[in-house]
Amino acid sequence: MRLLHWNICIAALALAFAASSHGKFTASVDRTVISDLENVTLTINVTGGGSAQPDLSAIRDFDLISQQSGSRTEINMTGGNQQMVRTQTYTVILEPKRTGKLLIPRLTIGNETTNAIVINVVSPSAAAQQRDARFVFFETKVDKPTAYVQSQVIYSVRLYYADAIGGDFPPAPELPEAVVEPLEGEIRDEAMVNGQRFAYLEKRYAIFPQKSGSLTIPREVFRGVRGRGGFFSQRQQVTAASRPISITVKPTPESFTGNTWIAARSFNLLERWTENPPQFKVGEPVNRIVAMHAVGLAGSLLPLLESLVLDNVKTYADPPVTDENVSEAGIIASNVTTVGIVPTKARAITLPEIRIPWWNTESDREEVAIIPAAIYEVMPADGAAVAPPTVTVPLTEINQPVAVEETISHAWIVALIALGFLWLFSTWQWLSVRQQLKALKEDSQQDNFEVVEPNEDNLFKELTRACKANRAADTHRYLFLWSNARFRTGSLQELRAQLQQDDLDDEIDALEEALYAEGSSTNWHGSNLLKVVKQLRNAKQQKVKSRDLMDTVNP
Repeated sequence: MRLLHWNICIAALALAFAASSHGKFTASVDRTVISDLENVTLTINVTGGGSAQPDLSAIRDFDLISQQSGSRTEINMTGGNQQMVRTQTYTVILEPKRTGKLLIPRLTIGNETTNAIVINVVSPSAAAQQRDARFVFFETKVDKPTAYVQSQVIYSVRLYYADAIGGDFPPAPELPEAVVEPLEGEIRDEAMVNGQRFAYLEKRYAIFPQKSGSLTIPREVFRGVRGRGGFFSQRQQVTAASRPISITVKPTPESFTGNTWIAARSFNLLERWTENPPQFKVGEPVNRIVAMHAVGLAGSLLPLLESLVLDNVKTYADPPVTDENVSEAGIIASNVTTVGIVPTKARAITLPEIRIPWWNTESDREEVAIIPAAIYEVMPADGAAVAPPTVTVPLTEINQPVAVEETISHAWIVALIALGFLWLFSTWQWLSVRQQLKALKEDSQQDNFEVVEPNEDNLFKELTRACKANRAADTHRYLFLWSNARFRTGSLQELRAQLQQDDLDDEIDALEEALYAEGSSTNWHGSNLLKVVKQLRNAKQQKVKSRDLMDTVNP
């Protein structure tokens, strides 16, 4: 009898264990007919199934918006015995991808499966749209229905709402054949619409189509709730949707003459120098700064300047610095390129014209941005000997001393008169140039383009990199710029005169010989120069020594 009792107990425990291990697995939805603006809530209950979770990857007709889980434990009385039953609940919010009969397939946990569920997704009725439009609706627009490829289209999304509305503003549109950039931050304000006051939230985007043809911006969809909830009120689901917008994208016009397609509201070229006007000397670098400024153009579409190649001149260009800002007109892009110019001979140099065609999207025609050509004289290096002019005298006049003396005497008189006129003309020219420089200074103060004050730390870092990389041209340039920022010298010759360091003089001579000497080898190393510069930088700045001979004679 006792053995029979034990067998019954063991069988009961086995049945209880089987029920616990296999459990109960069910799935249900709150509605089987919804509009394509609404979501459906899928509820999954797992009773006594342990910690296993349902696999939702099989759901293909819906987007998974959110998922939450919770559990509860119940005590059941069966035959006078207590049994604890644990139920895990998963709540999944699903968004339909299209209209029609969509399927939530069978879901599996272990050996248990649920039944498939069919959801009928329909277009919202006019009555439902009118009902929700009393509380929330969209207004979307573009600034132009037709645009050129790679030109800017401004797209505005404004969501009007009344009462307490909760929900997420739709994200930026996804357009595979266009670049979408958000403009300034969101705008919140109020407006009267059909005699009713609404609050609104607005976001704006700059869209740059990358392919000609038709571009469709899909509809914006808002799904939210109305009301604050609570004991005396319930929250009501509300939806809103905009209409898709189509844009006609035109290809590049065949009449466009430029090498790089630029379509913008405005495009300008600006030229500045580190000193205005520039003064060129042999062996001394002068920086030319060329800036591009465009409204309604992405920074990545700004063209690159062609390399500057001149006779008797060495040039080197820094990589362009591109920047983007936003305004009411959309994207404002700028591109600044610094070109170092080092003359190698005292001959005039001609900077060629910079000419960039672009397409004005406001007037729908081609225009050209131009920096005109310019000719500059190059002075000899400081301390360079200037050969005196030579005069060739015919042999027949050598034996006529009196006639030669009279000719020379008359020549001196003419020369003195010419020098007098030349002095008067130079004085007048100096006053004229001074007035022009004053006007240029006033104009430059009104210009938005400014040259940044040199930073000694940054210039020293660039000088260090150039020395370590054994780049002679860059080293010469940054040595000049660094010395100007550190010691306020206007040239390397002034740096030599101020510091009077023999080792520095030797290294500068070696550097300039590698750069400018005829047939010089390019096998230059910057380690020694870098060592000297570091010693000068770390040493305390001493009083400038005078090169006046009187200081040497009378110490």
